[in-house]
Amino acid sequence: MCSNVPTIRKRRVPVTLLLVITCLLPVTSSLPLSQFFPFNTTYGDQSTKATDDGGSGKIQLNISFPFFNKSHNKLFVNNNGVISFLKELKTYKPEDFPLQNETPIVAPFWADVDVTIGGTVYYRESEDPVILAKATNEITQYFHSLRRFKAAWVFIATWDNVGFYGATDKTGKSKRNTFQAVLITDSVRSFVIFNYNKIEWTTGSNSGGSTNTGLGGNPAQAGFNAGDKKTYREIPGARNHSVVNLTLTTNVGQPGKWVFQVDSETIVGRCSESGSGELYVTRSSGSMLGGEEIQISGPCFSDSDTPVAKFDDLNVTFPCTVDSRTGSAVCVTPTVFRTGSLRLSISVANSHWNFTGHFTTVNVAEVKPQVQRHNPEQWIVGSNNNLQISWDPSLLESTQVTVEVLGYELVDEMPHFVPVATLKVSNNGKVSFIMPKMPQSVSSAICKVSTSSNNGESLSRALWSDVFPVRRSDNLFSNNWCVAWMKQDRLQTPLNRSEPCPCVFEQAESDTSRYQADPLCRYGDTSFLNCIYRAQTKKCLMLNYQKKDFSSQVCCYDSDNELLDARSSTGGGTVDRYHYKSQGENVTAFFTYYEQDVLPHLHCCTYSTERQLCVEFLKLRQPTTCEGYSPPAVAQAAGDPHLVTLDGKSFTFNGEGEFVLIEDVNGSVIVQVRAERATDPQGQRQNATVFTAIAMQITNVSDVFEIQMDTETVVKILVNSEELLEPTSDLNGLKITLKQTGNSTAEVNVVMETVGMSFLIQVTQYLINIMPTVGSAALKGNLRGLLGNYNGDPSDEFTARNGTVISPDSSMSDIHFLFGMTWAVPPTDRLFTQSGRGNVEDSENSTFVPDFLDAFNVTMLRNGTREVCGDNIQCTFDYQVTGNADIADSTKKFTKLYNERINSIKLVIRCPYIPEIENGNRTVSGRTEGSVAEFVCDPGFDLLGESQLVCVDNNGEGRWSSSLPVCGKRVSPPPQTTLSMELMIAIGSGAVLVVSFIGILIIVLVRSRRRRHVKLKSQVDEGSIGEIELPTIFPTTNIPGPVFENPLFINSLQKLGDGGSYRIPRPTYVDPSIFSEFF
Repeated sequence: MCSNVPTIRKRRVPVTLLLVITCLLPVTSSLPLSQFFPFNTTYGDQSTKATDDGGSGKIQLNISFPFFNKSHNKLFVNNNGVISFLKELKTYKPEDFPLQNETPIVAPFWADVDVTIGGTVYYRESEDPVILAKATNEITQYFHSLRRFKAAWVFIATWDNVGFYGATDKTGKSKRNTFQAVLITDSVRSFVIFNYNKIEWTTGSNSGGSTNTGLGGNPAQAGFNAGDKKTYREIPGARNHSVVNLTLTTNVGQPGKWVFQVDSETIVGRCSESGSGELYVTRSSGSMLGGEEIQISGPCFSDSDTPVAKFDDLNVTFPCTVDSRTGSAVCVTPTVFRTGSLRLSISVANSHWNFTGHFTTVNVAEVKPQVQRHNPEQWIVGSNNNLQISWDPSLLESTQVTVEVLGYELVDEMPHFVPVATLKVSNNGKVSFIMPKMPQSVSSAICKVSTSSNNGESLSRALWSDVFPVRRSDNLFSNNWCVAWMKQDRLQTPLNRSEPCPCVFEQAESDTSRYQADPLCRYGDTSFLNCIYRAQTKKCLMLNYQKKDFSSQVCCYDSDNELLDARSSTGGGTVDRYHYKSQGENVTAFFTYYEQDVLPHLHCCTYSTERQLCVEFLKLRQPTTCEGYSPPAVAQAAGDPHLVTLDGKSFTFNGEGEFVLIEDVNGSVIVQVRAERATDPQGQRQNATVFTAIAMQITNVSDVFEIQMDTETVVKILVNSEELLEPTSDLNGLKITLKQTGNSTAEVNVVMETVGMSFLIQVTQYLINIMPTVGSAALKGNLRGLLGNYNGDPSDEFTARNGTVISPDSSMSDIHFLFGMTWAVPPTDRLFTQSGRGNVEDSENSTFVPDFLDAFNVTMLRNGTREVCGDNIQCTFDYQVTGNADIADSTKKFTKLYNERINSIKLVIRCPYIPEIENGNRTVSGRTEGSVAEFVCDPGFDLLGESQLVCVDNNGEGRWSSSLPVCGKRVSPPPQTTLSMELMIAIGSGAVLVVSFIGILIIVLVRSRRRRHVKLKSQVDEGSIGEIELPTIFPTTNIPGPVFENPLFINSLQKLGDGGSYRIPRPTYVDPSIFSEFF
């Protein structure tokens, strides 16, 4: 449409105003009065004097209006279509900008207006909430980068049905114009809206216009003049005959409406004709599966343009169209098998890719499916089951939709979706079908419901189901699939447990430094798809993604919150080769994890008909256990800051400025806090401080992340100084979750995934409370700052920056000055990009001296202290010092939350899993302290060991009271014989043995004696030896008695005569302890 705009005289603008879309968009209608800001005396408007070239006179403003880097607290509404700031402007002849005098003006339609022949000029200031809401909505609608803008003041001037000077006849006097200028500000940023309902004349007779038509001559001016003789902006069409088309053109997609930001010379978030600039995306994140509509602004688009967008990181392009209503490009994201922030660029009219921004693709596991699969257990290939899916038809603006079943597979090592089945159906929100045949190469699939626009399939809006396994009716399929998978997996590096699981769910839920919710089995998720792959549980957690290592592990819990073991429950977790976030070379986000960890568990353990396959699977994906689990350390910084270090030492620190809360000795992890003076309910500063902001960074890994208090929205989050508006974000090593917990409170959870550290940050209108959790063993003894060194020793927590250790029994004053203030942040090391309410830049040289807790007089309390605080000493101190019950109550509640967290992570005693006993059965009552395990052998087997074991506490670790028993095969006795025969055999055998033994003994002794005698005689004769001492095998007082006291050994001796014959049994089992006793 821009190409159809009448030719206009363009001017070079040295510094242009902030403009949303500057291309002209002529249309066939004007802006209706219903879309004007309400005006006339009904709404409290005043009107100017009905004189030619008159005006309102000086209007003193309730608030200063920023205009071209200057603030103005007064203005003048001039009848001739101008608002001026320094003085009245009675000039009726419009002039070219820039004016050659220092007169800043806003000119919606500067021409020779004559209200004496008809019409009225209205004006008013307004802080009416309804008007402010309308102003806020309009600005945030057109300026995508200012979605948090909130109007605080509006000034409305309306020229209603005004005529032109010199109209002499009925025709001329009937020509009227109606237009409006709206000034809007929040005290910092300011905007001007021009609304045009009717423009029938452009020129007064004194400017050369026709007295009949009001056209020709020296036409009206429209735009802005800064008053510095150089800075200005003219609306396209101004000062030529095209100005009559102002009702038909726009820069925001609404005919007759123009919107500008006018507070400074800086151009931010504008429509740019320069050929390069920044992109603004209305939806800055979406599913990696694609099919989501986004709007892009930045360049100036015309309706004839065919913009092309591109994800530069992947070199993936996708077409867009231009929405003439908003002047922005509308695109539908493609499927990309990668997650995270992607560089987005756009090309207009085959130009270079010089407009850039960012778009974040979200892992499919973290996106709620918009297509629901019903009865997922029936989705079996070859079963002929009648399957059904459903969706919300209002999400697709089409009467017909395309339903597809897509298979996931690798083609030339690259991930792809391959069409398996396609249906064209009415968009009524549901459809039934039979599961189609699947290629043998496809192991997982997904359903897609989409609609094609007039511009082709590539602009198809799409809805997606969850990813599901390809299961076949052939009973042997899963067995064969499992065997093939195991063959391939054995070629890879064996996996090892990286971290023990928390023993109970309460521990796991609180250990946010190391564990996160499993998106496929999330606690509290009532969806019928939740935990579908682990039927015996409803809550699992996963290790946080480490990036340096693809592997992960899943910890699942039963209804009693006890850790499940995969060897006894299909709901138990395993050590996995991949994390669902893993991505890289030959590793696709989610899908590699799904096909290499989720599907093998299903085919080998859930779908398989051979139990042994699951046993073999668990050798490749070891069951997770809690043996060796060590709870994390939790610290606190609450209220008028009351701190508890990571090693549990409590103190109060009221420094003013910016301080190191936590950092590692290498400076790779940095967390800083800003402390400012606390205020009472009347806003008066008190002799105490509170934390008002926190900033953190993982050096060379993450962005700089800041959380600040905000008077309008409670909390403001900044990433590299840019405001973050998404409630959940992954930011290069930081995972952020924002939750509004009340009208004046919010909660932010920050996880440093690669570090093993997390933060619960509670933001109120008065202060910020912080609860760090540290679980990484690698950080033990390697931290420093206000929260100590995390070495397990509370006695050296107060270590100053120079290494000096302050006694833990020191006064609060000494701790404040000798320890706390040494951790002030030098100006060169600041992470904060925005200043606080006061001057806290020079923390190191602060002279502020607060009240100290140990000097607090508990007998002199404010009225109402007990009602607010009860017996909480920190709350009592805060109320006494600040006089602010909200601060005191916040301290009490956050301290309670901290104590609950400490209790939830306490060490618990759990004994190791007892596997099934071979040739017997075991019954285990549990694995908590005092639990009992009982063992019984099958017929024909004897129990070797204790038949009952008890779970006991062994120095903080659970162990069973004895080693596990075994069932040994019972030895059958020889055939029975008669007593007489036995007697005869015994006597005969004995006689033969005795005679033989005596004979042999005599021969040996004689020969030995002769040899010994000869040898000894020779040695004696030679004098080489003296007396001979025989060696001692066992001292008579130290015979190894325990061997003969072994109950199994004694029991065996007692049974030697069972069955009639006295025999030495052949052992089938030897207790290893016997060998250790002998040797």
